[in-house]
Amino acid sequence: MSGVRVERNYFYSYNIDAVLDAVMRTGAQLKLGLTGMDRMAYRVVFSNGPSLLSWGESIHIALGVLPDGRTGINIVSMSNLGTEFSARSRNEKNVNNFISALNAYLPPV
Repeated sequence: MSGVRVERNYFYSYNIDAVLDAVMRTGAQLKLGLTGMDRMAYRVVFSNGPSLLSWGESIHIALGVLPDGRTGINIVSMSNLGTEFSARSRNEKNVNNFISALNAYLPPV
């Protein structure tokens, strides 16, 4: 398991199925590879492949309904190789880019 990990939580005022649909559209828009999905558990895993400067990373997304009816989303970006020195800033950038693109599909209500 990698040592470089960035985790963030966000909340949306949409039902969980609408958020899952937006997550899938966002992954496609950002050209992330879909490596796993459990629709019943509302979990998705995307990958960002290796490049000249990186061994790539995986982006784990879990959705859940909060007591107030909003949908919570947990995003974890993990490097495939834990010894990369620049991985933390790259993983933070990938999480921020994912949320920015997701927000285009889920505007505030």
